[in-house]
Amino acid sequence: MTAIAVDNLVKEFGDKRAVDGVGFTTGESELLVLVGPSGCGKTTTLRMLAGLEPVSSGTIRFGDREVTDVRPRDRSIAMVFQDYAILPHLTVFENIAYGLRSRRTPRAVVKDKVPEAARTFRIDHLLDRKPRQLSGGERQRVALSRSMVRDADLYLYDEPLSNLDAQLRYSAREDILTLHRRKKRPTIYVTHDQSEAMALGDRIAVMNAGRIQQIGTGEELYERPVNRFVAFFIGTPSINLFTMELKNVDGDMVASGCGLDLRLPESIAHRIRAYAGRKIELGVRPEHLHVPRMAPFDVTEDNTIHGVVTVIEPSATGSTVYLSTPEEAGAEPQDFTATFKVRMPASYLDQEVPLGIDLEKVHLFDAETGDSLLHGPQGKG
Repeated sequence: MTAIAVDNLVKEFGDKRAVDGVGFTTGESELLVLVGPSGCGKTTTLRMLAGLEPVSSGTIRFGDREVTDVRPRDRSIAMVFQDYAILPHLTVFENIAYGLRSRRTPRAVVKDKVPEAARTFRIDHLLDRKPRQLSGGERQRVALSRSMVRDADLYLYDEPLSNLDAQLRYSAREDILTLHRRKKRPTIYVTHDQSEAMALGDRIAVMNAGRIQQIGTGEELYERPVNRFVAFFIGTPSINLFTMELKNVDGDMVASGCGLDLRLPESIAHRIRAYAGRKIELGVRPEHLHVPRMAPFDVTEDNTIHGVVTVIEPSATGSTVYLSTPEEAGAEPQDFTATFKVRMPASYLDQEVPLGIDLEKVHLFDAETGDSLLHGPQGKG
């Protein structure tokens, strides 16, 4: 089975560099997700892997074979596009069989493989229908079935779920994982949805401005982001960021600003003493803010933030609460978010409430560079 190695990949469109030195490797049966905002270069990277975009510089290898300048048809890839690329004049059977027939696969093999793939994705009863007779979810499964009949070295997905409603996305994820487990081939999946990335990826590569910011498991990206962008992009709702100054107060490290003086625990303090006197951004994830009486740690004035409740958003598992720090002399009010596993009553609207911050789980970033002060750069592949 073939592993993928991408080295210093660059794509330029005139004077614009859309992909800027991207590099990574995959395991032989790994599903790697490229995730990032629109325009970050993830789809362009995927299209270069497929051979649909010429490479400006850098190399692409499938196992021991360099394919940087190899034509798409000779790369042994299977690709599912955002619009599924289903031919409207062909039946479901003919669409699934299209790739096999274009490679002159024996008719008996086609006759066996197509129904088997259709059964896997629960569309074997639709083989005689045309695409116009199918729902969006059924068309997506046709595209997956077409990929399944191929014995490719690499499977590529370009935001295949973006046209589906929320309910269909969950079942479609299972279909994609089913195909991946059956084929056990390296797979590259592109999405802008970090929740989708966390659900599907063995590892995730977070991209921004044409570069990979960090590669790791979902847990690694969430727990140990190497910079502010990764911390903000991974996690729902997004991390809260407070601009503060680090101070050394009688040997203790205190983050001061936004009306707060947070005394950092020694597990963090001993790693950042050299940064005393510098501006930082302190990151607190919404789930690490607690109602004092329910907090799994002692809440004191050294780890408390006060906020005025502006919006309460109920959810199936509790509530998301939007707050703003109180107006105080010398400190601009700042919005922040907390999530709770219980419903907060509407009577708390416009009320000021104290919340305990789990300081063992905060993140600290250089205010200028955005780099983490706690977690150094991790491997780019």
